[in-house]
Amino acid sequence: MDTILLALTPEFEMLRDELGYDEYEDFDAYDIMFQQGYDRQLIEVADGETFEVPEGYRATLESDDPDNEFYLLEDEADLLEKENFIADSLPSGNYRYDAAEDAFWKTDMDSDDSFL
Repeated sequence: MDTILLALTPEFEMLRDELGYDEYEDFDAYDIMFQQGYDRQLIEVADGETFEVPEGYRATLESDDPDNEFYLLEDEADLLEKENFIADSLPSGNYRYDAAEDAFWKTDMDSDDSFL
């Protein structure tokens, strides 16, 4: 079964707020970037698996092949022109991995995505 590795990393702004820094005050950005690396989690997603990127996080696609492109698709019509939907990371939301198409389908966890 095909799988892909994703790195879930907290977004900079979320960590800044959690650490108690105001957007306009003077702070050390390296502290926040260090915390991003410290809080980073790796997850493995199998073909056909539905998963969530939590609010305030971003999932970076980790691939051994630098020439391999991945796509972020929302509906079946996007598949016809998938080269317009190249993605190297996924914002927060729900997705289903499709290894055959090298695609991540944006889904609603509460609905039936029968067209996929």
